[in-house]
Amino acid sequence: MKKLLLFSVLLAGLWGCTKSFTGDQPEQTPRATFEYLWEEVRTKYSFMAYKELNWDSVYATYSPLIRPDMSEEALFRVLANMMNELRDGHANLISPFTYSNYYPIFLDRPENYDSRLLLEHYYLRDINKYYITGPFQHTVLDTLGKRFGLISYRSFSNGFSGAELNFVFEKMAGVDGVIFDLRSNGGGAIHNAHTLAGRFTAVERIGYYSRLKNGPGPADFGPELAIRVVPSTSPRKFTGNVVVLTNRGSYSASSMFCLHMRALPNVRLIGDTTGGGLGLPNGGELPNGWTYRFSVSQSLSSETDAGGQRYNWESGVPPHIQVDLDPAQAALGYDSMLERAISYLETGL
Repeated sequence: MKKLLLFSVLLAGLWGCTKSFTGDQPEQTPRATFEYLWEEVRTKYSFMAYKELNWDSVYATYSPLIRPDMSEEALFRVLANMMNELRDGHANLISPFTYSNYYPIFLDRPENYDSRLLLEHYYLRDINKYYITGPFQHTVLDTLGKRFGLISYRSFSNGFSGAELNFVFEKMAGVDGVIFDLRSNGGGAIHNAHTLAGRFTAVERIGYYSRLKNGPGPADFGPELAIRVVPSTSPRKFTGNVVVLTNRGSYSASSMFCLHMRALPNVRLIGDTTGGGLGLPNGGELPNGWTYRFSVSQSLSSETDAGGQRYNWESGVPPHIQVDLDPAQAALGYDSMLERAISYLETGL
């Protein structure tokens, strides 16, 4: 209940940021639309200081490109390019004919994920142990006399029932460790992340802290709200050793899930740094009817550095053990990231 209450408070603040126009309509010119969006980002974007962005400089670059007679497509490109200066996959502009996204987050590193390799050489290793339950693929791998559960989840937008989760975790009973493959999971519904994390702990812990941008200054934030990992009430959970596999495609809700999992002493992250995306997005309507969103909060780790400061991993949650997918090993049928996870569960190293 505490977790739900804290999220209700945070979401209420987010909804207060959303704006649509009723009654007297503002001027719908390209200039009015540009000025409105620039000001919204200036006062409400939550990572302006973190990314050391000079929004006045951005204005000087893009303002001269606005013309009274420009087409909608030309205006869209100017506004989209301006928003991409935020370097944030949660910063989007949506029009009736297209939308913008910031792609380099996912393209600056190898994908480190091969679904066919996984299916062919791991999931189908024993067809009698392979299941597709709701959005989950799962199996149990036998290696060197030990048994390790393998679960893949491709999107937090894909919901699941308690019965489906119970079946998955029934199959994990008695294994020597679980590998939860979160690679190339682009995020989705944050409540699914909280529910899943609760299946890997018997003790309530603080997963991370969330704070909402609440003023025009770059350092204007509300109080830090503790977001907790709450153990599932179901007896079907796994509290032994767990590895979460990550890559740059593990974004948004996936990164928040990783914050939760890093807070659990029985969990290690292996793979590549996630794509980040730890700010909850919100937005509204522009004077010309287009819609927009961008990050309006920050999520800070429960871990602290030597100076007692919480980590802001907006640019990506780091793994405990860095590993890339080795193409030479992949050609021989081995997923080097998954094999490293198995090695860790076998040896603790």
